[in-house]
Amino acid sequence: MSSYVDKALVEGETVIARAHYHWLNWVVPCLALLGPILIQILSWVYVGAGTRAWLNYITIGLIIAGGLYWLWQVIRIRSTEIAVTDRRFIRKTGWIGRDTAEIELRSIEEVGLKMTVMGRLFGYGTLTIRGTGAGIVESPGLDDPKIFQKAIQTAQERLRVRLGTAAPGPVTPTGG
Repeated sequence: MSSYVDKALVEGETVIARAHYHWLNWVVPCLALLGPILIQILSWVYVGAGTRAWLNYITIGLIIAGGLYWLWQVIRIRSTEIAVTDRRFIRKTGWIGRDTAEIELRSIEEVGLKMTVMGRLFGYGTLTIRGTGAGIVESPGLDDPKIFQKAIQTAQERLRVRLGTAAPGPVTPTGG
């Protein structure tokens, strides 16, 4: 099954980089599912039969809620695609319903990067793309966002060179 990005490419367009969610995005959904399961197992071992009856209802409810949250996050993470091509930035979210943002490279005004202390330690952050007439596209929780930011900037520079609008090199004073 091909991805949305691959299907959206026009003739001659190539993907330069794809962004992915950081592995820490899986921690909270897994804890939401495994925490109540662990509580249920511990209640079987350590809690008396009289107390266990009402505790079972609570933990089963938490397991169902945790399972639904886990499923929702799996769908969200697996159905999001973020890529930069030699012509544009593409972000697609959604599995059944679809929300896409595509910004031409020459329309990108700013590529912002936000990394908290934890983000710097573990290598994740939020990438914010601000485009002319396209608004703001924010992509939180990306793995190695600095590499993806650099890929966008490199693609923009290559596009400028290809179109003949590259920024002039440094001016050197001439003696006279």
